[in-house]
Amino acid sequence: MDIALLQAQSQLIIRQNFRLIVNQYVVHLVNPDGSHGQVVAYAQQKRGKLKEEVILYTDESKQYELARFKAKQILDVRAAHVVTAADGTELGTFTKKFWPSLLRSTWTLQRPGLEPATGKERSMAGAIIRRLWGLIPYVGAFLPAPTYHFDFAGDSSQAPVVSIERQMKLRDQYIVSFTEPTVDRRLGLCVAVAMDAIQNR
Repeated sequence: MDIALLQAQSQLIIRQNFRLIVNQYVVHLVNPDGSHGQVVAYAQQKRGKLKEEVILYTDESKQYELARFKAKQILDVRAAHVVTAADGTELGTFTKKFWPSLLRSTWTLQRPGLEPATGKERSMAGAIIRRLWGLIPYVGAFLPAPTYHFDFAGDSSQAPVVSIERQMKLRDQYIVSFTEPTVDRRLGLCVAVAMDAIQNR
């Protein structure tokens, strides 16, 4: 995968495929008409794993690594996840903030040498509905929870640098938008994949 081509993208699509024991993610470029373009990344994660190194490959053959992320501590919902490139270079870290997330899921994204960005669910009402959804008999067990959107914004500028929007489809699908050119697209993809896995754990 040409990293320069990936870095030039302002949007990417992450599609989740249903498999019995794993979460499987396929990342596409976005065609001019909004449809799925070329596959640029592939990953899968065993469901229920609290600490696992998840690797993003360039495609389903798993021959070439794109990036990976791993939690620093086991059995700790506040653990920092470290994202590294294929050569081991650290691209950044992300952490779920436990107490704020009880009401409205909140994350912190840290990039080397740059100010942190905080990501939270865009809608407070939507966050509350999502939490109540799983308590509804039958409905919460068999129907997908309402959609959610996250915006990661710099702590000083409050301007979004990455947005992750979940679309209501038969299979989970996310649009990852990059509004800050310096954000490494591999870091953004790792955050989006991890959020899905952890939010739905």
